[in-house]
Amino acid sequence: MSFFSFNKAPSIDEDKIVQEWSQLVLQMGNKGEELLKSIAAKIQELNMPLVTLVRKEATLGKSDNRYEFVAVKHEKYPDYEVWIGAIDRAGQLKVSWFLTATLPNIVTAKMRAINQASRGGKPKRLRFEQRLGRMLAQKINEKIAGKPVPIRVRPDEMTMDDKEEYGVFMSLIHQAVLTSLEEMMNNLNLDFSKVDKHSEGFLNLS
Repeated sequence: MSFFSFNKAPSIDEDKIVQEWSQLVLQMGNKGEELLKSIAAKIQELNMPLVTLVRKEATLGKSDNRYEFVAVKHEKYPDYEVWIGAIDRAGQLKVSWFLTATLPNIVTAKMRAINQASRGGKPKRLRFEQRLGRMLAQKINEKIAGKPVPIRVRPDEMTMDDKEEYGVFMSLIHQAVLTSLEEMMNNLNLDFSKVDKHSEGFLNLS
């Protein structure tokens, strides 16, 4: 896993969010930076292959307000990005993460990502040709990079195996956030049992 920073401030747009989780935690104002560092450390400790963790600023929707996030990407699924934030709101702490997909038609992308399987969608010959094209591109990229490069998979091309793999990745991210929050709340003598652990979206994480 690599870790680096840059100053670009993209926007986390509502129509690109396919999965999310958030919790308002009382009596934890001004603890956001400490929590983000803990979450980043826990994700790094997982040592997941093909995963890049980044600290960067972003805006929520069209707002001009910039916030610090821990952003996580899996190289095999580059159209997805996880944004983890801990933002002071009215003296309290709003802890959130958003899974975004950068595809032109997000509704279509979500439905195809959930439902696409070998029984539907594109003809077998077309799917085979696209898969062969990606494999050839992978070999070229490996020669250029001088190391193994994963075949990149778009959300609308995900197989059942891809969805299971990415689901495990997201479950680990979700658990890293919850574990860090639980540790900090316990240290502050706050009741973690009141935290809603379920996410909203097609992955149904808890």
